[in-house]
Amino acid sequence: MNSQKRMEFLKLKLTEELVAILVEERGLPIEEAFATLYHSRTYGKLSDPNTQLYYQSAGYVYSLLEEELGQQGELREQNI
Repeated sequence: MNSQKRMEFLKLKLTEELVAILVEERGLPIEEAFATLYHSRTYGKLSDPNTQLYYQSAGYVYSLLEEELGQQGELREQNI
């Protein structure tokens, strides 16, 4: 398996795990969980081969996503 295919495989597996965590932990419908992940800066970093974030555990990447989502919520509250 070449490095591009390995990266895509690992990213796909992490995506599955992260969506499952979003559904379980936040109670999101699966479509919303996918949209939340795909529109996040964390997913952008996960897709960037330079970060090699796809080598990290789902728990670690989810903690980054949680932090990002928490910051977005704080920004929304400040704008209200």
